[in-house]
Amino acid sequence: MKIKHLAAALALGAMATTSAFAAALPDVPVPFKSGAGAMNDGVIYIGLGTAGQDWYKLDTKAESPKWEAIAKFPEAARDQAQAVALNNKIYVFGGVGKINSDILSVSNEVFEYDPATDTWTKLLTRSPIGLTGHTVVSADGKNAIVIGSVNKEIFDGFFKDLDYAAKAGDKDLSAKINADYISKPVKDYFFNKAVLQYDPQTNLWSNLGDLPYFGTAGSAVAVDPQDQSVFVVNGERKPGLRTSTTVEFTVENGAAKFVQTPDLIPAKGEKVQEGVAGAFSGYSNGTLVVIGGANFPGSTVAYAKGKNFAHEGCTKTWRDEIFTYANGAWTHAGDLATPLAYGVSIQNGDELILVGGETTGGKATTDVITVSVQDGKVVTE
Repeated sequence: MKIKHLAAALALGAMATTSAFAAALPDVPVPFKSGAGAMNDGVIYIGLGTAGQDWYKLDTKAESPKWEAIAKFPEAARDQAQAVALNNKIYVFGGVGKINSDILSVSNEVFEYDPATDTWTKLLTRSPIGLTGHTVVSADGKNAIVIGSVNKEIFDGFFKDLDYAAKAGDKDLSAKINADYISKPVKDYFFNKAVLQYDPQTNLWSNLGDLPYFGTAGSAVAVDPQDQSVFVVNGERKPGLRTSTTVEFTVENGAAKFVQTPDLIPAKGEKVQEGVAGAFSGYSNGTLVVIGGANFPGSTVAYAKGKNFAHEGCTKTWRDEIFTYANGAWTHAGDLATPLAYGVSIQNGDELILVGGETTGGKATTDVITVSVQDGKVVTE
């Protein structure tokens, strides 16, 4: 997948290209979206989502990299789990699936994968809130930082109610349940605002502070390798409605210190930036790169006019834009040849690797794309 359009020059300041692309990376063995993934010591690990319980690894340092199957996930398959590498192990948090019954529910579970023994362990801990629509990163390589999530009680209750109506054969009740769920204002969804931290050494959770706006789901999050600051881009503020807000924070003395940053700019030819959910993000040579995602054009204006079911009549749109952020400003740096969202972002030195995702209509892909900023231009392979 190549870039359709490249900005001739970006206002990024002087930067040096510190690495070249390694060997071209092969496609994922199965169409892969809504899954989890992380990199440890140059090896990418992915699984869940449309891969079901299957997990795979890819050694990017190999002369001829190839995907290999590893131990299957030990419990129920789930979508939207998140993974991070800590202390040479892979940790998987949350997700949504038929965890303990035949009804969808949000998980608060944590699993650990040990590459040295190819084994999974379910940890004796639970996240303080249910986690789906969340993002997990690490600033120090030792602790996990968890951002965002839907509200487990509201989300689980919605599917329990739908199951009750379906078993009763009551279509009118099903319609009312759907209408009630989708037609509330942002504040009444109680999306997670707390920025959580998990320490695998002590098996303890802590609250680093609250996002300085509302809770989100599906935000793009990246860690700046130069100063370990965490950048949060957009996400859902309620089902079908995104935000263009961004924020940056550092963790100091056990607390998140937030700095408000400029909203994501509109795409070329558009007046409103709806915000994106499910975008890819990472850093290359000091520049934040945000790619793709999905939104509902027209929903922001509709909500501002008082329409709580803001995306009613709007068309879900998978995005192809590539935005960069440097020196305090956003730039529309180019476009993918095909829209892409809801895959896995892997930070590999000064390169960003996009693994899987879905394109227009929700079709899962097998693509693996490497992105970097070189001499002021975005380059893909």
